[in-house]
Amino acid sequence: MTILYLLCTGFSLVFSLTCFSFDGGSALAAFLLSCIFTLAFIASLVRFRRTSEHRTLSVFRKLLEYLPFVLFAAFIIRRAGGTEPGFYLDLASALVWTALTITGLILQYRLSDKRVARYYPEIESTTPVKKNLVVHTLEWVDALVQAACLVLLINLFFFQLYAIPSESMVPEFMIKDRVLVVKTPSGPKFPLTRVGIPRMRDYDRGDIVVFNNPHYNDTREGRIRSFASQLVYMLTFTAVNINRDESGALKADPLVKRVVGVPGEKLMMVDGVLYADRQDGSGFVPVPEEAGWAAWDIASLPRSELSLVQNVPLSRKAYDLLLSVESIRAALDVAKTREELAALADRFESLKPSRDTVGYDASLVPEEKREIVALFQANDQIARILLTTNGGAAWLRAFLTGWEESGTPDTLYGTRSRNCNLLLKRAFGKLVVRNAELMIANATAASFANDPVRMALLSEAENYRFFMAVHDQRNMPVFPETGVIPPDSYMLMGDNRFNSLDMRHSYSVRLAPVDPADSLSFMYYSNLEPQYVPVERILGTASFRFWPVTRIGVPR
Repeated sequence: MTILYLLCTGFSLVFSLTCFSFDGGSALAAFLLSCIFTLAFIASLVRFRRTSEHRTLSVFRKLLEYLPFVLFAAFIIRRAGGTEPGFYLDLASALVWTALTITGLILQYRLSDKRVARYYPEIESTTPVKKNLVVHTLEWVDALVQAACLVLLINLFFFQLYAIPSESMVPEFMIKDRVLVVKTPSGPKFPLTRVGIPRMRDYDRGDIVVFNNPHYNDTREGRIRSFASQLVYMLTFTAVNINRDESGALKADPLVKRVVGVPGEKLMMVDGVLYADRQDGSGFVPVPEEAGWAAWDIASLPRSELSLVQNVPLSRKAYDLLLSVESIRAALDVAKTREELAALADRFESLKPSRDTVGYDASLVPEEKREIVALFQANDQIARILLTTNGGAAWLRAFLTGWEESGTPDTLYGTRSRNCNLLLKRAFGKLVVRNAELMIANATAASFANDPVRMALLSEAENYRFFMAVHDQRNMPVFPETGVIPPDSYMLMGDNRFNSLDMRHSYSVRLAPVDPADSLSFMYYSNLEPQYVPVERILGTASFRFWPVTRIGVPR
């Protein structure tokens, strides 16, 4: 027993020294907290050793029970303020705390009421006495505080309960499903440090993981706020979430997604099909198991599951329209379309009252005005400008036929992007030519607006606009653009692909070309910005759904 007492005392003193810092504020508070509690613990030990009786034993045992929790709190407080201690000091503190905790547990076991007589025969068993309300209240408070501390440690290092906050994983997880996240094999870290249990596993395609959202800045202040919110979340058993951004909205952090890409491969998604190039010479091939996870047609889920879904991204009719446009662009005859576009340019040039004497000027219709919605909404204005501007016909010819200079795309994603751009250009070219014909014929405003050819072309354009509005959920360019997904990194997506803002996307949109190879491409608003997630951000695996009882089971 003497050796255990010396070890426990020594570890406490050494740990207190690791909390020392010349910084004031929280760093000083951590040092004082650890020192004061350590001295109180040593004093109770000395008193118990001098007078081995039940009263001194009770005081010593209670301080021994709280010692790991108080020093763990000092560990966190020390790292929440002042300068960062550094990896090796973090490692030393973590190792000393772990040794102290193990030693303390052994001491608690030996000093329990059932075993203490083996080591201290002079301590007589006490006769139970009636306790007043104050004593009962203090015992309840003591039990609750220790339970909260124990829950925190279990959640940090072993497993955590997680409430599903969104529908990004429908139908696997619904909003408010409760899942058990196993953390230990994933190498959990001590709070606000890079020190922790060594990682004991890698991840396979199909694993469902919980991870820190890489879209948020990984600053020290951000980690402190995130830990504080997770602390409240853990101690309230997922009932309270205070993790909010500057605007007061809940942060999407942590996230739960599925592993779809693993180290050593490139990925590409076209029309909802995920392709992987494993660098084995076979090129991009479909990932067959992906079809069992990706949920595209939420509206066609079984009624029992659909009744739990709050937001159906696309109706069955809209999804069928999407598939129709995908089929059209996949089957596009590029050679025939090239001839059609050239003929449209010729037709417009023949309608123009005066021939161009200058070449095309790219600024005639600048990039921001080539956005799909903007360009089709202004189709009559654009037609009039092109008809009346020297160089207007040249601009339209360059717009309709200049894409040929970019050559043949070398990926399926590039091919389909080119085809979509050509569909848009063909519809717009026909619309401009029809507008010019009506303008030359001095059509009335009513006949111009109600012209059936124009209306059919605008309806076709609306289908393409809808397609591009959901394009970034069904398509992803080759990723990574250079190289492969590096070691210890993974690509993660939500199963509900139309309603998952995941690692395919950024949190901001930008104007991007439909066909990046075409300098005069149609433009659309895109948030495609794929990124992989380093393994150190993964907190654990979603291993069991325990609520609601009607959906209990292991995720597939």
